[in-house]
Amino acid sequence: MNELMNHTAEMGQMEMFSRAWYNEYFRRAAESPAHSRFCKAVYGIDLCQHGMMDIEEMGFLASLLSVGEKVLEVGCSNGYITEYLHEKTGSHILGLDYADAAIAQAQDRNRDKAGTLNFQCVDLIHDELPGDDYDVILAIDSIYFMGDYNKILVKLNARLRPGGRMIIAAFQVKEEHDSDAILLPGHTRMDQALQALSFRYVQHDFTPNIRNHWIKNYQFSRMLQPEFADEGNAFLCEARMAENGWFKDHAERGTLVRFMYVIEHNADLAPC
Repeated sequence: MNELMNHTAEMGQMEMFSRAWYNEYFRRAAESPAHSRFCKAVYGIDLCQHGMMDIEEMGFLASLLSVGEKVLEVGCSNGYITEYLHEKTGSHILGLDYADAAIAQAQDRNRDKAGTLNFQCVDLIHDELPGDDYDVILAIDSIYFMGDYNKILVKLNARLRPGGRMIIAAFQVKEEHDSDAILLPGHTRMDQALQALSFRYVQHDFTPNIRNHWIKNYQFSRMLQPEFADEGNAFLCEARMAENGWFKDHAERGTLVRFMYVIEHNADLAPC
């Protein structure tokens, strides 16, 4: 992740991934036909995404949720994926994100579903998580931005009911000083954190998906660049291009992997 942040800074995206950056991104993306075409081509479905989960992985995630389960999603962005999961599974979901413009979009679209689908603006690093006794906590491509893996795992675990579970999707790259083993199941930085905290878990490999994703992301951002520009939305295309070259290089070198972790609640783990 450090390599990526350095790369985006060099490309003029110093504030990339900040609250203001995400607010601007989703304000523009919600109204952009070019962004809609980009998402359908790259993810297999247009849900106004900014992330790495394709339609196959999303379907697998939905299969892990059940009707009536109480679910907390941390890092829901503008909520379209959250809506998809709610519709497919019948679970009750509270989505959290620190981008207030994105949360406002999600709230406006779903006021008639407030009994089972809600959204709240929360800074996942500094604020306390609302509620407790969740059956499932989701963190899909959000845990990188929430600080130390060990600390955030403890924080999330404390909000689970006994017998509950966390579902975390995360990529891993081999950076300059890493051993080759860091790309293997059971050896990523997420694995190391889970093992250090004595969590029981299983992981599912979505490495082929993420490598294919970033190659398509790279290709279609450049193919659609004139359309983004014609809309006055060069910002959206430049944002994608600031990161996808870095990921494409790792995908083509085979130094990028991705796993979805299904993690059992650890009743013996004391909260922070």
